[in-house]
This record gives sequence, C-alpha cells and structure tokens, in this order.
Amino acid sequence: MSLTTHDAWTLNGALDEARSVKPERRARSLSGLPPKQRPGMNRWMRLLTNPWTWISVVLFQLYALCLFLVWRQMSADQVFPQGTIPGLDWETVKTCAGYAAPTAIVWSLAFILLDRLRPMKPLLWLLAFGWGSCMSIWLSLHINSWAAEMLNVTASPGDPAAQARPAVFVAPFVEEAAKATILFLLAILLRYRIVSVLQSVCLAGLSAIGFAFTENIVYYARAMVYGSVTTGAGDVEEAVQQLVLLRGVITSYGHPMFTMFTGIGLLLGLRTRSKLVRILAPLTGFCLAALGHMGFNGMASVGQQDNRWLLVQFFLIIFFMLSFLVRHEFKEIKRIRTRLEDYVRVGWLLPEDPQNQGFERRRSWLLMVALTRGWRTLRDTVAMTRAMTELAYLRDAMVRGIIDETGREREKELLAEIKTLRHTALWEARGLKMHIPWHRLAFWRRWRTPAPTA
Repeated sequence: MSLTTHDAWTLNGALDEARSVKPERRARSLSGLPPKQRPGMNRWMRLLTNPWTWISVVLFQLYALCLFLVWRQMSADQVFPQGTIPGLDWETVKTCAGYAAPTAIVWSLAFILLDRLRPMKPLLWLLAFGWGSCMSIWLSLHINSWAAEMLNVTASPGDPAAQARPAVFVAPFVEEAAKATILFLLAILLRYRIVSVLQSVCLAGLSAIGFAFTENIVYYARAMVYGSVTTGAGDVEEAVQQLVLLRGVITSYGHPMFTMFTGIGLLLGLRTRSKLVRILAPLTGFCLAALGHMGFNGMASVGQQDNRWLLVQFFLIIFFMLSFLVRHEFKEIKRIRTRLEDYVRVGWLLPEDPQNQGFERRRSWLLMVALTRGWRTLRDTVAMTRAMTELAYLRDAMVRGIIDETGREREKELLAEIKTLRHTALWEARGLKMHIPWHRLAFWRRWRTPAPTA
C-alpha cells in the first residue's frame, strides 16, 4: 500500500505538530503550569486522562489498607503477665469517633477558610486529611512501637498514656515526619501550585487534624476499655469526658501548630531561587516542629498542670496563630493587588481590576452579589476571581525568576479568559447592589399573602 503526495504532506504536518507540542507540554509541566486543554475532549475524557484521578485512586486504597491494619492491631487482645486487656470493639470506636469529630470539623473548616484567596482543589484537602488520619497513624504506630522496644521501655498493662522517653524523644520526630510526608509529595507533584503561606498552612493543618482525629479516637477508646476492666477506676464516663475536654479542646492546637512550622518552611523553600534556602528552609521548619512537639510532650509527661492555666495557654496560642495568619493574609492580598497593577500599566487590565480583586471586602462582595444573580453569573464570577488571582501569582513567580518565559503563554490564556468572562461575570464592586428575588421564595409569599377571611 503506497502513500499519495497529499497523505505524505498530512503525515508530515501531524508529525511536525506533535514535535512542537511535546516540548511545549514538557516545559509547562516543568514550570508547574497546567497543560493546554485539548479540543474535542468532554468532561469524562478529561477526568480519565487527568493523572490526579489515578493518583487519588491509589492513595485512597492505600489509606483504606492502613486503616484496616490499624484496626486489626487495636482490636486484638493484649496479653500481659498480670492479665489480658481486651481490644477495642466497634461500638466503643463509634462512640469515641463522635467525641473526636467536633474537634476535627471545627479545625478543618478553619484551615479551609484560610485557603480562600487561591483555593486548592477539594481533592487535595481530602488527600491531606486522609494521609494524616490513616497513613500517618499507621507509620507512627509501628515506628513508635519499634523505637520504644529499642529504648527498652515497658508500659504498664493497658495504660493509655505513653511513657516519657519514647513520647519525648521519639514520637515528635516520627509523627511530624509522617504528617509532613504528604506536604513534600504534593510539593513535588504540584511544584509551584503552592504559592502562599496560607495554602501550605492549610495542607499542613488538614494533615495534622486528620492525625489528631484518629489519635483521639484511639486514646478515648483505650481509656474506656481500660476503665471498664480495671477495678477501682471510678466513673469511666466522667474520666473520658475530662480526657475529651483536655485533648479535644484545651490542647487541640498542638498537632496543627507544630505541623504549621513544616508547612511554612516548605513554602519558603518553594518560593526562592536559592538552592541552599530550598534545602535549609524545609529542614528548619521540620526541626522547629519536632522540637516544639518534644517540649509539649515533655511538659505533658513530667506532670499534670492546672486546667485553668492550660486554658489560658490555649487562648494565647490561638491568638498568636490567628495574628500570624491574618497578617499573612493581608500580605497575600496586597501582593495580588500589586501584581495586577503591573498589567494595568501596560494596558492589559482595567484600572478598576486591582482595586476590586486586591481588597478582601470587595472580592467577598462580588461573590455575595453573584449568589443572587443566578448560577451562570456566580460560576463566571468565581472563574473571573480565580483567573485574576492566578494571573497575579504567575506574574509574581515570573518576577522572582521561579518560572521562565514559558509563563508568557499561560499569561495570554488567562488574559483571554478574563476578557471573555467580562460579559457575564461581576467584576466591578462599586455601586453593586444585592438583588434578592423575594417573589420566588415560598416563605416570603406566604408571609406577604394575607390570610383569607371567614
């Protein structure tokens, strides 16, 4: 079978196009930029060709396996020379999960709200939380047990509290390394998609909260089982409630605060050109997290403190954490405004854009008004805000020298997307009023309609 001249020209053109597309796709991947959307692909094809679909499938299966292994170890009876301590049963675990859930929900929502300037995908939030609650627990359980044996530490039968030496000298490094592993994996895979302290703190906090959630369940369940089989243990329910107050409220800041140091160090390493800083910043953050965890466990192991003093510590630490994060939020919103002004100077954006997207109050007002204008307006307004924010961070990365000239093509795509969305999205906050369709609300119609007279 022979090729005609037209077929040969068509084949050569396709090969030339493939050769030109492949280096461009590789360059965008190395710079951490999203690939171009292939024409003719529907939503399902994009889902199946997205590598994160298969990464998440593998990780979720790994999480389920680790959770099963932890359950099998915890549900087994522990035999000691003094007697046998029964393992955890399903009813006890469900009850303790209800005790631990409020702490996990409140802290998770708090960290997700932090990541609202340029939010990560919900899948990444779920992967971070799942890693901490499943994978980190399994790794810490085995490594801590092995290290305790190496230190020749023997725990009393069924005692839910850990001994001092492994809790102070081993557990901090093991647990912080287990929680931070997902951060380094995401940083390797996403490269420069993590662009702000708020994003790294969000992922670090979700991993830490997932770890604390499963750990609290284990602690509460062990306390219930230990109290139920020990004579003279007193009121078991009251003891568990005190433990819930201590671990679930007063000292609940522990795991998130320590892992935050690793997240901040990782972000500093990602946003710099210096190779020395890229190595030392994450390492310094991890060491600070482990040393802080070590000091926390040391104070908890040496002696019991007054709950009132612990409550004062809780409010002070929460205040400093909030102050630090709010300060960085103002810095990030100012960075967005400054970088968007660069495009105003060259005439690619309107003069109102930095003011509308560079102030948190105006960004929130645009989204609130879009909620009352229909689904299409809300969708396009959110897309407009995301495109503006990504454009600002792309410009910041190019100014810093983190992304090379490959970002020019992505810059053109974002500017074209913004120009298209101006027709349907809300982009000017001044003079914008919220329009609530009261006539469509059933309770408003019932309230406005007078009752029929007899």
